[in-house]
Amino acid sequence: MAAPTKTPILFAWSGHDPQNRPVQGEVAAPNISMARAMLNHQGIRLTNLQVRRKKRKGRISTKQLALFTRQLATMLRAGVPLLQSFELVIRSTPNPHLVSLLNRLHSDIETGTALNTAFRKHPEHFSPFYCSLVGAGEMAGILDDMMDKLAQTLEKNEALQSKVRSALMYPVAVVVVAVAVVLVILMAVVPVFQDVFASFGATLPLPTQWVIAVSQGLTRSAWLVAPLSLMVSFAWRRGWMSHPSHQQRMDRWKLRLPLIGPMIQAAVVARWTQTLSALLSAGIPLVEALGPVAAACDHSVYANASETMRDQVAQGSSLNETMALTGLFPSMVVQMCAIGEETGSIDNMLARAAALLENEVHDQLAGLSSLLEPVIIVVLGTVVGGILVALYLPIFKLGQVF
Repeated sequence: MAAPTKTPILFAWSGHDPQNRPVQGEVAAPNISMARAMLNHQGIRLTNLQVRRKKRKGRISTKQLALFTRQLATMLRAGVPLLQSFELVIRSTPNPHLVSLLNRLHSDIETGTALNTAFRKHPEHFSPFYCSLVGAGEMAGILDDMMDKLAQTLEKNEALQSKVRSALMYPVAVVVVAVAVVLVILMAVVPVFQDVFASFGATLPLPTQWVIAVSQGLTRSAWLVAPLSLMVSFAWRRGWMSHPSHQQRMDRWKLRLPLIGPMIQAAVVARWTQTLSALLSAGIPLVEALGPVAAACDHSVYANASETMRDQVAQGSSLNETMALTGLFPSMVVQMCAIGEETGSIDNMLARAAALLENEVHDQLAGLSSLLEPVIIVVLGTVVGGILVALYLPIFKLGQVF
């Protein structure tokens, strides 16, 4: 019976390279002696080596990942060897979490691991789509071209998401300010008027009573509302929303929202078509490409639909037929896909569909932003004006008496 394989331990180290430059990183080894031997073999003069403490994983944004991919593609296209390219990128990267990740990748590649295999060890950062393109590039001997195509795809997806964030930033900021203003009025201004009204000794109008009741409720329970809201939000994200069926139900509900639903659909389909186009142009078969697309589209409804489509395509159905059956894709995209399948240029047609959808998202965002501004102003004016009128009603009635 074979002896069980010992789980490697992750060690954090620092020291100097053969050029006497300070370096640091992480290495996986069965024990500290093996870790020290591995680093000495690389020419590292250690100053510190210890077991890495378990800590929360650092965030590496999509933008930083796209920049790393672009830098690596540029260096490979210039003829710089892969390991040296990683070293150059590591020196120019300010994010310590990304540096730690690249050091681990560098160590894996240095021991003979294929680049796509090294990426697959970190699924929280590198999607199946990313690893599939890298693997295709390595197999075909065109890694520089595939990294360049991958960088373009990531940059387009990031630009699309950036447009969505930018368009929604102003309305969200206005709503936050509006809520803050209403809370200040209810918790700071209304109590002052309440003391004045108490001296009248008369029955207050019903709207004034409502405003005072809301103010008293907020003032008395403010110490409880804030932490309770945080707890509910945390439980929502970590509990209810972490369940796949709940996530899919929420994503499906978002697609049905007026105004926002079509925009979300266009954005997701644009990312879906752009990703599938990149995989197909890299020479990956359609059935194999739909798997990474399901993981890369970042939407549970479209991910499940992609898995179903993959099974149907594997059984002989055409892609445009399976897309039409889901009811999730615009007819324009389905028709362009059908033309692409007939002419043998499905990757080009999907890329054109993605470009059209990106323009559509941009137009929808501009229209939504211009529509939300007056709506928010009207709602804010109605709420604040209603509160002020309710506060001044007793004073108006008192003036009529005298």
